[in-house]
Amino acid sequence: MEIDESLEKAAKLTDINAVVTVNERAEAEANAVARRGLTPIPIVIKDIIYTKGLRTTMGSRVFRDYVPREDAAVVARLRRAGFVIIGKSNAHEFASGATTTSSVFGPTRNPLDKDRIAGGSSGGSAAAVAAGIVEVAIGTDTAGSVRIPASLCGVFGFRPTSGSTPKAGVFPLAPTFDEVGVIASNLDVLRRALQAIMVRRRKARPIRGQPRLAVPRGLLVADRDVSRAFWDLAARLNAAEVDLPIARARGRESFTVIRLSEASSVHLPFRDRWQEYFPDVRRLLERGLEFKATDYATALEVMRRVKDEFTSVMRKFDAMILPSTAIPAPRIDEVLGKEDGPVRDLLTGNSWLAPLVGAPAISVPMFKVNGLPVGLQLIGRPGEDLELLELAERILSL
Repeated sequence: MEIDESLEKAAKLTDINAVVTVNERAEAEANAVARRGLTPIPIVIKDIIYTKGLRTTMGSRVFRDYVPREDAAVVARLRRAGFVIIGKSNAHEFASGATTTSSVFGPTRNPLDKDRIAGGSSGGSAAAVAAGIVEVAIGTDTAGSVRIPASLCGVFGFRPTSGSTPKAGVFPLAPTFDEVGVIASNLDVLRRALQAIMVRRRKARPIRGQPRLAVPRGLLVADRDVSRAFWDLAARLNAAEVDLPIARARGRESFTVIRLSEASSVHLPFRDRWQEYFPDVRRLLERGLEFKATDYATALEVMRRVKDEFTSVMRKFDAMILPSTAIPAPRIDEVLGKEDGPVRDLLTGNSWLAPLVGAPAISVPMFKVNGLPVGLQLIGRPGEDLELLELAERILSL
């Protein structure tokens, strides 16, 4: 895709509210990339990741006019690899929501049905890809914020192994779980962006024979139609059920304690301005203040035990699979004012395991429910990000 084509689409498709700040220097930057002998690739960057000289708001009234003086480390890596930022993508305020409806710019709309949400918190990135503004976008994923919108918009969304991308210049949500991720229309451009932002690069280990897939028993969250479609696909893929008893009993609760406690800590310096935050974001921060230090320490110990349990089970499998989301995209009018209610649990119900164990995960657009996309989530072994991409390609071809 050419840079001018991408800019034209961004200007034309403002109704979906995916790109909230356009980079006026994009064409000049593309020319500079071409002079280095590289082919410029247009990309959008989630609006919680710092971009030098380009407004970065965190989707918040508090930072509405903030312009960073330096690029985030991942942005610098992308620029060196030939990617050209055409703009910043809308995000749920401070990345603290699964709907991208609580933003200073207003809700992002799903390009497949503009009355529905795009998901979040990287909703603008997923919508920009689904609408064809760009082929690839950068988001962040703490509790599913790349995989959820990818699922609802029918595109690919990849969360790398925890700690594999630099976080300097990325506004934190919950540092234990925060990871920079990639949303893309195809796996080739996803792989190129992923390799640009990852700290360590290596060749993928070949996956031989039939992919060995597992479904974690008792962890699947899905409505009736998504469940039926998922189990039909799981049967075709010869997936086996496996047991993760510690994760099933205490995993999600422990994830929630860590995520909310750390988010509250991150935002304590701004507490005198919490009244300016969107109500759902503020309520989640207030919930985080309710946990004690002993709750947090216990949750960390549970996380360690779940990691050990996951590692043991995964010796026999290439990936675990779950629906990326429990439901297709709900309508915007069903979500507004209720962002931290039941819809949040449905959208994040299958996305907490990967960050809890530090594993890479990808949402692959593999099935539809009532005409709307829902992703198949593959969770791989920590450190085997490129193998997980190879596995996704294999499964798509089956």
